[in-house]
Amino acid sequence: MRHVLWLVLIIAPLACQRGGSGDSDAESGTAKCTDTEDNDGDGFIDCADPGCSTVGACGGGTDGGMGEGEGEGEGEGEGEGEGEGEGEGGIGNESTDGLCSNGVDDDGDGRVDCDDRHCTYNPAVTVCPGERENSDVLCSDGIDQDDNGFTDCDDFSCKSNPYVTVCMAESNEAACSDGIDNDGNNFADCDDFGCSQNSLVSACAENEAGFCLDGRDNDGDGATDCDDDDCAPAASCGGAPPPDGGVVDPPDGGAPPPPPPVPNADTAETGDERCSNMLDDDGDGRVDCEDRHCTYNPAVTVCPGDREVTNETCDDGMDNDGNDFSDCEDFSCNQNPWVTVCGRGEADDALCSDGRSNNGNNFVDCDDFGCSRNAFVSVCQEGEAGFCLDGVDNDDDGSTDCDDSDCGEASACAN
Repeated sequence: MRHVLWLVLIIAPLACQRGGSGDSDAESGTAKCTDTEDNDGDGFIDCADPGCSTVGACGGGTDGGMGEGEGEGEGEGEGEGEGEGEGEGGIGNESTDGLCSNGVDDDGDGRVDCDDRHCTYNPAVTVCPGERENSDVLCSDGIDQDDNGFTDCDDFSCKSNPYVTVCMAESNEAACSDGIDNDGNNFADCDDFGCSQNSLVSACAENEAGFCLDGRDNDGDGATDCDDDDCAPAASCGGAPPPDGGVVDPPDGGAPPPPPPVPNADTAETGDERCSNMLDDDGDGRVDCEDRHCTYNPAVTVCPGDREVTNETCDDGMDNDGNDFSDCEDFSCNQNPWVTVCGRGEADDALCSDGRSNNGNNFVDCDDFGCSRNAFVSVCQEGEAGFCLDGVDNDDDGSTDCDDSDCGEASACAN
């Protein structure tokens, strides 16, 4: 009996010790759920592991919670998106304190740490400085927390945010693929900028970049995450930033191509007359001041509101149009053929067809959203619509401008 008692006394502490060791290796708690490691060896890392489902950094209600609410997202977007899985808890993206402070582009969207909206619009991320408006609480209190001139649901960081539920919006995977105009602006799903230009929505993305941590085949090409060539630049897939601070020089020391011709009133829907005639002159589905050919042209005076569309306003350090982006960080500057101070981005026909990543983000030509989603770039379009006045067969189908059926909606082709 004495031997049995001694055996029990020896085995019991060992059993407890073994149990404690198992707990220490579990994927649970903020530290283990944000260290980018598979601590319990089950093939799931951090927020992708069910053990992290209750952690605040992963959208759970315990372990510190989500602070002020659930946050993340924005409207003007640079094109590389994110999915509903993230909206439900930050799973599978660059949006934990660990991933947002490691100095690398984990998800391959060309943005590192607090330059990535996956980080800055997630209230669970505490390593990014500044006041933010990105949770249900902060988006319904009547206060302009981030002092950008927009309050609550008028702010992109609220209305284009998959974590925010108090704003009726087109801002997450479900809303961007349900065929419904959820925000009542007459644009549904990927026709709505809240979807197509939202870096947190993958439903409208053309490739896997930006979603290289979520375990999904976002672009439907049969390859997921690091198995997809789109994710080659992602640090999580072994990618590294290009040399020389991301600047890619022309091959063989060649000179950059000359600037593209600036759209004018003869070749596009631009100029005061065409921008105020209540017609869709160029057939892109947008009329007058809804067309960027009008709003991005500094010479057009009939479109209301403050704009950031000149070399001066794109180089003054101010957010002139109050959209939360200043100077060359603003699409109206960096994708504007009238603006030259933002350098040679991937934003015109010449640069979008030269086989190079001119802006050093490792996306080439039409794989770069600066090309594929730019209203001034014709070489990445699938049809002639939007370019029905320029005398060019933009879609290379043998028909030009009004001779092309794509231009059937253009008022310039009505006769």
